[in-house]
Amino acid sequence: MEKFDLLAQRIDSLIQELNRLREENHHLREEGKRLREDLELGQMASEELQEKLNAEVSVRTEAASRVDALISRIQSALPMPENQQNG
Repeated sequence: MEKFDLLAQRIDSLIQELNRLREENHHLREEGKRLREDLELGQMASEELQEKLNAEVSVRTEAASRVDALISRIQSALPMPENQQNG
């Protein structure tokens, strides 16, 4: 009879452990789901930031090109200094 009581206690203990593990598994799944959602949001934000950065670089490159062209036009319209005319 004593062995049956020990067996019953062991079974109860294993059932409690199983329930604890199920609960922990549930929490881990929820955490994994939340982390995946956060990752997806982060990737979207990263893609948006990359697009904005690319647009900014494009605008700056265009502005620098226009400024260079304007400087060239201004320089070509200015008279050459005397020391460069004789050079």
